[in-house]
Amino acid sequence: MAKRRLAIVRGERIANKSAKGKPAYARMKGLMNYIAYGRYEDHPSFALRAIPDQEAKQRGLWLDHTGKTTSHEEALRWAKDKVHQYGYEYTYQLLLSTRYGGLVTEDFNHVLQQSSDLSGVREWRMMVHEDTGNQHAHAILLRREKLSNARYKEWQQQMQAELEQLQAERRQERQLETDIAPALEAGQALEAAPELARPEQAQRQGWEMEL
Repeated sequence: MAKRRLAIVRGERIANKSAKGKPAYARMKGLMNYIAYGRYEDHPSFALRAIPDQEAKQRGLWLDHTGKTTSHEEALRWAKDKVHQYGYEYTYQLLLSTRYGGLVTEDFNHVLQQSSDLSGVREWRMMVHEDTGNQHAHAILLRREKLSNARYKEWQQQMQAELEQLQAERRQERQLETDIAPALEAGQALEAAPELARPEQAQRQGWEMEL
């Protein structure tokens, strides 16, 4: 029987070029607007402009590679500068998800950090979505050159293995909390009834009498 996967890592590579071959970040901007607000002006194609409703609520917070939160405008400015000022020609957008959820933001950032030697990417912007039935994170990473297919696959597999390890650890922690909770509740109940909490004390008074 095949092993059930605890984690999924999917990705897509976007060329930061216009139809004329000039640097452009319109597709990435559309993607980041979609990640943040979940809607496009017209149709969810990365080639179309994505304009979020000013009253729409963000689906999460943008985080950088250090775990610091940034505004949506700051995240877009970072992406634009990467393309137009520093010549990053490719964007990798990743979706990281685990079967049972329950990970914290630091877990997803840890996975990206652990695999940075393979990806060659040391900074990114990430958003975790908790508003669906399946917790997942979107990450935006940029490179000047494309990763080879072999290196990309190795990168993907390493991230998946890291996620699966964290998923197993978080499940074990939750199980321990579930097992401990009834014992704590029982202890609190005994504290609320002192005569039940220390039944041996009265008995010892008889045992310790001098005969």
